[in-house]
Amino acid sequence: MKRILLMFSVLMVLMSFTTAFAETQVAKLQPSAAGWYHNNVIFTKGQLTEINDGSVRVEGEGGYRDIVLNISATTHIVNAEDGTPVPFSSLQKGGSVVAYYGPGVSKSMPPQGNAFALVVGTPAKGGAGIYMKAGSIDKVDDGKIKVLSSNGDRLITITSEVLPHLEAIREGSELLVWYDMMTLSIPGQAAATKAVLLPATIKVHLGAGVIVANGKELVLGQDDRIINKGKTVLLPLRVIAENLGYSIVWQAEQQQIELKSGDEIAATFRIGSKSYQKGQDVIGLANAPELVNGKTLVPVEFFTDVLNMKVSVSNTHI
Repeated sequence: MKRILLMFSVLMVLMSFTTAFAETQVAKLQPSAAGWYHNNVIFTKGQLTEINDGSVRVEGEGGYRDIVLNISATTHIVNAEDGTPVPFSSLQKGGSVVAYYGPGVSKSMPPQGNAFALVVGTPAKGGAGIYMKAGSIDKVDDGKIKVLSSNGDRLITITSEVLPHLEAIREGSELLVWYDMMTLSIPGQAAATKAVLLPATIKVHLGAGVIVANGKELVLGQDDRIINKGKTVLLPLRVIAENLGYSIVWQAEQQQIELKSGDEIAATFRIGSKSYQKGQDVIGLANAPELVNGKTLVPVEFFTDVLNMKVSVSNTHI
């Protein structure tokens, strides 16, 4: 009897230590609340039972067993095996899907929400990639980071061997991660065996003059303008780029800008020119960047066609 009590006491101490350690990790990595609209991510795993223009219906298990999800320009639709993009037009009724959405869901029947991501298909080997938003990041060393999900339910270790350019992962970044096992602690902890950084998302709400980048409303300066030119919208470059982890080098004599991601040049262009250089490629757009009140404004297409980001423009607030 004494031996059983001793073993029970040791077990309780170990569980207390594990819980305390996990709570310490969470305390270090709590996501910042200010400016965030959707920290919580809900999922439903099942099948596509309806595919309509701009929406899908998913039935299965998870947060909601039956839900209609709006698909926007910022919704990620990706292959479950490798995270490559999947065209909306190729979705098939009855296809396997894990839908991620939130945070608001209507009280209609069936409920309706806005999709963050659809992870489609069934991998031939291994499990499907798991979608997550980065709530916060802790740099362990030069080649390793720990990413706490915005839900606070999982803490994923990612190495530079798994995903190069770890510095590109920031609060609000959206990822697909794969791992073999997860601890039973709170949050669950795992080491990623594969990871894909999904394209950054930008939502522009013209009516309110609001820009949301990777889920975070940007603080616009007095001279940061959003100009609707009819066929395109000009957006302030610096405030968006710096919030997404880019740096800007301004060459005044040539009126040229270098946009850098870490040590790499992501794009180069000049004020007034419709040509944008990306690596060895020169991309021509219908609209040139403009200098307004000392601020560089670029067309929406710069973010979509040059930087391959996902952008939606609407007249709503959020």
